[in-house]
Amino acid sequence: MTLALVGRAAIGPIALAMLASCALTASPDQPVTMRLEPAFASSSGPRVDKSVAVAPVQASGAIAGLRYAYVDTSKTGVVSQAATLFWDQPPALIAQHALVDGLRTRFATVSGPEVSLPSDIRVVTVLDHFEEVTGGASKAEVGFDASVIEGGKIRQSGKYCAAAPIGGATPSDRVRAFESALTQAVGALAQDIASPGSASASSC
Repeated sequence: MTLALVGRAAIGPIALAMLASCALTASPDQPVTMRLEPAFASSSGPRVDKSVAVAPVQASGAIAGLRYAYVDTSKTGVVSQAATLFWDQPPALIAQHALVDGLRTRFATVSGPEVSLPSDIRVVTVLDHFEEVTGGASKAEVGFDASVIEGGKIRQSGKYCAAAPIGGATPSDRVRAFESALTQAVGALAQDIASPGSASASSC
């Protein structure tokens, strides 16, 4: 895997280690596409008898596209992108699907933006973290700001962020870590909407 930086920062030792590790599973120039399939456990209690609509999730910058983003904590303000690692969908769309699936474990009816239906609650989300963090033990980090609108007013808003360790150097190891982080962050939001103030995702 070759690495391209956003900006002109030099590739550090950790990035070079990533470069070497990818050579174990693919040629340096062979692109790898990763797919996330986070699973959400059903709530043990009854679903809230309200309908929820998930608005299109917004994202910008390095995490808005398909290329895999990572941050080396030793390089302040630099977001890097792997040249040959890609998501099969933009992270905002991955998060959007996860929100629909996660909220369905808590609410009677949940729809995404592709279905225009009246709803009791509308969830508006901006994705601001979807990257690997290096500079120590590597971890997947997922975070977003969410606003919950009910009755034409913002009922609650907050930041939900979770991280999960990346247990190896392969794309599959990264997929498992991002699935875990995404599940944690979305699960905390779903619980907080169903029962305001009952949950919060750990800060990243």
